[in-house]
Amino acid sequence: MSENLNIDCTKLWDEILKAIVDVMPEQLFPLFKEVYGKDYPKGTPITILSTEYSTYQESPDAPPGSRLTDITLLVGGTDCYHIECQMRNEKEMVIRMVAYDLHVAMRYMVSEDQTSGGLVMHFPRSTVIYPEQNRNLPEDLRCRIIFQDGSEHIYQIPTVRIQSYSLQEIREKHLTLFTPYVLLRLRPKLNPKRKHKLTKKELTELVEEIILVLKKELSDGYLTEREFDDYINLFRTAANRIFKSAKHAKFRKEVDHMTKPLIELPSVREKRLRAEIAEKDFALAEKDSALAEKDAEVARLKDMLVKHHIAMAP
Repeated sequence: MSENLNIDCTKLWDEILKAIVDVMPEQLFPLFKEVYGKDYPKGTPITILSTEYSTYQESPDAPPGSRLTDITLLVGGTDCYHIECQMRNEKEMVIRMVAYDLHVAMRYMVSEDQTSGGLVMHFPRSTVIYPEQNRNLPEDLRCRIIFQDGSEHIYQIPTVRIQSYSLQEIREKHLTLFTPYVLLRLRPKLNPKRKHKLTKKELTELVEEIILVLKKELSDGYLTEREFDDYINLFRTAANRIFKSAKHAKFRKEVDHMTKPLIELPSVREKRLRAEIAEKDFALAEKDSALAEKDAEVARLKDMLVKHHIAMAP
């Protein structure tokens, strides 16, 4: 995974989530368990679904365009999920989710109703992820929908507020995909008007904890070495965005210093291993050479002793 995502800064945080889903989609399984109580075994098939659809049905008078949902996928061939990453707390978000979910249901989740003989449409399991801290974030999004026959339905979508999770909870629940966003909880302390500003010690301690979480996931088998490296890369990308200002360069350099030694691309790892093998081969060759010299010296001494013995014989 590239160390730097060449994208608009305003889109960085949902692009980080998309990058995780793109290269390691099983990292979403702990999230599904946390939000919906669904537990999927490792190896359960995942299909990433197309997220683009036409906006013409939303605004027939406007020029045709397209809209992208963040993440839509099918797990186990039957369970459909839709995830949005949202930085701001907007009341209209629930309306957008209704529109997105309706499109997903119409496109992927329509089947024949074996009971009535008609059609049945299943809406996806949806959730909105809020990466940044905001005390006004709701636990769920709700919209009361009134149908033409007067019946009502409360469309309710759970939310995930990343900053409400401690690092201990993230580790215990294996919510590793939250780690690139953890640094966001420090951003308010970068405000020059804050009485208690961010210190290097506070940053260092947080980064050390995050690295420990990732190392624990790696040692316990929840991450591969490549996935570990990918998370470190994404964490660095997040740090570069949060500490992009020149006056915060010391924090950016500190994160870089603490994480750079951990990053090792597969090609770099292969080169390092080849060098280590070559070094070991060279060391063995030197030992063999030294042993050969010793053997030669022993042979020479034996030969001298034999000649000496013959010379001394009567």
